[in-house]
Amino acid sequence: MTIQLNNSVVNNANGSNTTKKTTGNTTSAEAQQNSSNDDDIKLSTRAQKIQKLNEEFFPNGPGSLRITGDFIQRLYDYGFISQSEAEHLGGRVSNTKDLPDSLEKISNNLSIISDRVKLIDSEDSLIDILKRSDAILNNLDGSNPSELAKDITSVNAELTSYLKSDEAEKLTEDEVKALKELSTALRIADRMNPANLSAGKLNQYLSFL
Repeated sequence: MTIQLNNSVVNNANGSNTTKKTTGNTTSAEAQQNSSNDDDIKLSTRAQKIQKLNEEFFPNGPGSLRITGDFIQRLYDYGFISQSEAEHLGGRVSNTKDLPDSLEKISNNLSIISDRVKLIDSEDSLIDILKRSDAILNNLDGSNPSELAKDITSVNAELTSYLKSDEAEKLTEDEVKALKELSTALRIADRMNPANLSAGKLNQYLSFL
């Protein structure tokens, strides 16, 4: 970075003029400003990509999204996921012959599963996992941020651990299938997570797009 030097004329002790070179304490401030500008550019680009995904795959809001092979391909095209992740997630989607449930349907399933589990054990850890998962799905595009929607990776890890535990034996085959779909959705939500930069700024960008 080029530092600008400002010349100022001052009087010395003998009354003659002398030129003093001063460097403003701007280096740190300029660096911070440039960093902020870089973040703004990244946010703008990210917001634009999410907006394009919105228009193509969930124009009626996050609830209308179905995680299809085409959606996963687009995530890869936009750089949200790596090639290996695209192949892994694509394999999950292609393993079912049925059209994937919409996020709204998945959310409804979470409510049904949670209510049934409460009847068996009101302290079951799955109840809280599903509550946080639902908040994450509702904030897929960054439009509904909340404390519950934070730390997506941990929520998905807890869900995966639960499904592998003895506690999962109380779940039906359909419920397990629904929760595996949820796990896929959470993984995608983590990659799209606007909190990686700034959810507040992202929402501002989205409001103008």
